This record gives sequence, structure tokens and C-alpha cells, in this order.
Amino acid sequence: MAFLERQLRFTFSGAQSGTLSVAGLRAVANIQTFQGRIGAFAQVSVWGLAEAQMNAYSSRISAGVGMDQFSLAIEAGDVGGTLHKVVNGGIWRSYIDLEAEPESAFCVSVAGIIYQASKPMAAQSWPGAQNAETLIASICAAAGMTLHNNGAHAVLRNMSTSGSAIDQISEIARAAKFSLYIEGSGVWIWPKQSQRDTIVIDSLPDDRVGYPVWWEAGIVVRQLFDQRIQIGRQMNVTSSIPKANGLWQIVQVQHELSTMLRGGPWFSTAVLAPIGYA
Repeated sequence: MAFLERQLRFTFSGAQSGTLSVAGLRAVANIQTFQGRIGAFAQVSVWGLAEAQMNAYSSRISAGVGMDQFSLAIEAGDVGGTLHKVVNGGIWRSYIDLEAEPESAFCVSVAGIIYQASKPMAAQSWPGAQNAETLIASICAAAGMTLHNNGAHAVLRNMSTSGSAIDQISEIARAAKFSLYIEGSGVWIWPKQSQRDTIVIDSLPDDRVGYPVWWEAGIVVRQLFDQRIQIGRQMNVTSSIPKANGLWQIVQVQHELSTMLRGGPWFSTAVLAPIGYA
């Protein structure tokens, strides 16, 4: 097997000093995504940033968490190859860790929809019969969000919503029985018996770390990092455990990634459930 050098690129935005994009540094990132309105979370540590860079994107303690309107996009891949986005969301908190000085780390927590979830929006009311996907599209447009609809359709009557844009989108999706995923400014909806797009990932024994394991609604598989493993897609599992085989829905994902760290992780874990589970 050829040796592959991995790379993580971190792009910070929102500070007065301007956008900061760095790659090729020692870093660890743990990224988790969940179906529904919860979206994506990430815990990140990056070594090798300049003091001024860390100060520019550190949270103001007196302002409370999530108040600086900073955001972080993380891309991952092989050096010399294409880097793929694995998360893009608001920074919940960030700080400089000097405990291991001079090996100072910049620690960042990302909550994918923190700003959209906290921003109030006018209550909405629609008399009569309305297409649920049209209602979601109108809220997305008003909130500056982008809707991706893979065949979701339902008719709702006399619908009314309140709260943030995320609250209202979630309420309509729940009433219409749509599957939903939200990350950053993107909203994905699809029918419960379908998937968010046409991509199906094959999970073969040579790809995985160990065997599929069970949870109360399905199985969990772990393998080398694969950016295609995303919420709402389907995975076709082949294993020596007959009842683990077949087509499953991805309902939760964890990417454990690191660079410039001996023995560091580079894995994706998919939590799978029967098609139509959520």
C-alpha cells in the first residue's frame, strides 16, 4: 500500500482582519453530523498558528459563546488531490490553549446552525391548502438559506409557524413528514422512503475497520475517511454478518481526522438505520 499524506484546510471568516485559510499544520478535528435540525458539530485543535491569527478568531469571553459571528469551513483529503468540504458552520467558541507552551493550540467548537437558530423571524400563517416544500422554500429565501429538495412533496392546510427560521422549517418538515438536514446556510429535504441525493456508498470488508456493530435501530460501520458518507444518503453494506447486509439509511456521521500527528485518526463512522427510519 502506498503511503498517503493527508491534509486538512481550515478557512476562518468573519473577523475584521479578514478571511484566514491555513493548511499543512498539525491538527485534530472531530466532526459529527445528525439528521434533523441539529445539524453539524465539530471540535478542532490546530497547532502552528501565529498569535495574531489566533487572537483575531478567539471568542470574546464577555460577549458569551457564539456572539462573534465567526465561521469555520473544514476541507479534507490527500496532499496533491482534491480537498472536500466536511463541515461549514458557525463558531460556538474558540480560545488559545497555552497549557503545553510553546506547543500552543487554537481550540475551536463549531455548531453548524448556531446563528440561524438564534436569529428571530416573523411568524408565518398560510390559509388553505399549501405545498409544504413551497413554504419551506419561502422561509429559506427570507432567511438567506438555500433549499435542496430531492422529491419531497406534501400538501398542508392552514399552516402557521413561529420562532427562528430553523424552528419554522423544522415545524413544516415535521408536519409534512419530510426527512430534513440543515448545515450552515443549506437545507436538505427528501421523502422518508428516499434519500437526499442519488449517491449510494458501497461498504465492503476491505474498506472497513473491524465489523459492523449493532445499535437499537440498526448497525454502525467504521472505515477510512470517505467524504461521500453524509446524512440522508444510503449505504450498501456487504459483510460476513448476513443480517448486517443490504441497503441502509445514514442517520448520523462522525469524521475523526488528523494531520501531522503520528498514529492520528483518519476515519469515518456511519450510524445506519432501515430506510424510512427518520
